[in-house]
Formats: sequence, C-alpha cells, structure tokens
Amino acid sequence: MRIAASRAPGAQRVVAPLELFFDLVYVFAIGQLAHHLVEHVDLRTGAETVILALAVVHAWYMTAWGANWLDPDRLAVRLLLIGLMFASLLMSVAIGDAFEERAWLFVVGYLLIQVGRSAFLIVALRGRALGEHFVNVLVWELLAGLWWVGGAIAEGDARLVLWGLAVAITYAGVSTVHWLPGRGRRIDLANAEIASEHLIERFRLFFIIALGETVLTMGSAFTAAPFDLERLLALAIGFAGTVALWWCYFERAEAIAVEAAETTERAGTIGWWGTLTLTLIVLALIAIAVGDEMAIAHPGDDATLGFTVLTFGGPALFVLAQAMFMRAARGHVPRSRPLALAALAILAIATAPLTLIAGIAAATAVLVAMAIPDTVGEREPAAMPSAARSGDGDLHPRP
Repeated sequence: MRIAASRAPGAQRVVAPLELFFDLVYVFAIGQLAHHLVEHVDLRTGAETVILALAVVHAWYMTAWGANWLDPDRLAVRLLLIGLMFASLLMSVAIGDAFEERAWLFVVGYLLIQVGRSAFLIVALRGRALGEHFVNVLVWELLAGLWWVGGAIAEGDARLVLWGLAVAITYAGVSTVHWLPGRGRRIDLANAEIASEHLIERFRLFFIIALGETVLTMGSAFTAAPFDLERLLALAIGFAGTVALWWCYFERAEAIAVEAAETTERAGTIGWWGTLTLTLIVLALIAIAVGDEMAIAHPGDDATLGFTVLTFGGPALFVLAQAMFMRAARGHVPRSRPLALAALAILAIATAPLTLIAGIAAATAVLVAMAIPDTVGEREPAAMPSAARSGDGDLHPRP
C-alpha cells in the first residue's frame, strides 16, 4: 500500500525540528573526518578522507532532497528520519577506523541510509514521476553498494581503490540525474516540484555545521596546548578566516541562490548546482580546519607540503565552488573570485619557507580581502535571463 507521506505538489515546506535533530549526527561526522586527517597529514590519509567525506555528504544531501518531497508531520516520515539518523551514527562512529577494523560498520551504516531511504521514497511517491526517479536512484545505489561491500572485504590499497570506485559511481549517478539505459531520466529538474525555501535552508544549516567544525577544532587545539601568545595570535587569525568564510557565503552567494530559485522552473537546477557547491565547500572546510589546528598547535614550526596544500588548497576549493555556483546562477563570476585564486596560488609558494602561523595569516588575508567587495557591493552585470543561462532544465549553463 502507498504510504501517505508525500508532500502535496506545489506545497511549500519549512525545516522541521526533527531535521535539525538529524543534522546533529553530521556535526559529529564532520568532526571525525577532520580528526582522521589531522592524525596523519599525508597523501594516503588525504585520499581516505576525501572518499569518506564524499560518502558522508552524499548521504546527508540525498536525505535532504528526499525529505523535501515528504510531509514531515507524518509519523512514517518521522520514523524514517529517526532510522536514518541511527544509521548515520553507525557510519559516523566508524570513520576513524573505516580503513582498518571498522570497515563493515561504516559500509552497513552507509548502505542502510542509501537503500532504506530510496526504498521508502519509491513507495511514498508511487504513482508520480518522482517515485520512478527513486527506482533509478535505488539501482545506482545498489550498483555502488557492490563496490562498497567489495572494499569492506578487501584490505589495504585494494579497499582504497574499490571505495574510490564506489564514490565515483555514486557521483556519476548524481551528475546524470540517475539516468539508466532503457529508462533514461525519470524527472526533469525544471519540473521536479522542489520546495526551494526548504532546500536553501537545509543547505544553509549544513554549511553552518561544517563551518562550526573549524571553530571546534581551533578551540580544541588551543586548549590542548600550554597558553602562549603566539598560539593566541594563531587562534585569532584562524577565527578571522572562519568569519570571512561565513561572510563570503551569506553576504553574496546565498542571496544569489535565493534570487535564482524564486521561480519554480529554476529551483531544481539551482538546487542541483547548490548540492555540488556544498559538497566542495565541506571538503574545503575540513582542509581549512586541519590547517588551522596545525598552526594553533605548533605556530612556529616550518610549513610542510601537507600544511601548505590544506591551508591554501582549502580556501581555493571554497572560492572555486562559489565561482562555479555564481557562474551557473547568474552567468557571471565576480572579479574577486579569480583574483583570490591567483593570490592563494602566489602566497602558497611565497610562504612555503616560512612558519605555520605565516601560512594561515596569508590565507586568511585573502579571504578577508574577498569579503570586502561582497560587503561594499562589487559591481556586477545584471543576471542573465534564465533561458540564456541554462535552457529548459539543463544541468549545465550555456557559455
């Protein structure tokens, strides 16, 4: 029998308290990802962290999208979110040892989220195009699940490769809107019945969760070491960088998202680009948090290659993600974004022979400088007509 849990087509939706409760697990998950990386700042651990982070963020945003089409006041929906929350907790507690003895715990938690949510949505949305879409989603999740299970069975480098392939399959499904041979796409993003206010609010809150991890990481690093004026200065610099990230997100980028998603036809496409942007931003914030923690713990140490990549690569990824979104939403990238990317590249080279505190100071200066034109109102051309930007439901903006 069809579960009477879906939101009525065209009905708007607010973020339910249970969704905020659900997000608490992902506060813990992002913290686990940062701690996993800071233990060993090397190429191997970096690759592990990227794979696990992409899986975690995918689990979150697919739940946010799925819940967008559901009625949060229904008992069945509440039970679904509680079940997904526990599965997310299982996945999160395994992050630190996912490439060692807790591989199965991570995989079981992750697959319970992906398969359970997809199966629920197939039933809850049966008879609508969205229900058929989640049949496609389930097929993609089961296909990726084979590689997740294979990686849990394997060990060492084989696990890294198999899980990397699982993530690649997962994001290939997302990028094609879960197209399948013989079935094609079952929905068009221009007519996906998105409640845009709900989705924008969910993205906003998840960004704050990820940004909050930088604050927690900085505070933990400062309290774990003896008081020192140089450490205090590093803490102040890291905090200034965190504020600049918040400023750059809310002062301009989110306003562009709200404006672009005001029309129903654009809401699905903007949501798709927002999902990609948020994924990259979470990776960026994890890198920034680890770089700040290293600098606060050992401000006078010489910079290492790993520290430089995190401290400058994290902000660069954040800037690149914003530039991609602005290009998709408005057909234009503010001058401050490419200038910031160039400055980060130059300063990464210039500060390589210097100390850790010099590195985070340089990266923070770029972020603060980028926030200034957002505040005073950098001039930019008017938004292009939606038809010229992306066509009728296309995923990619036209040149």
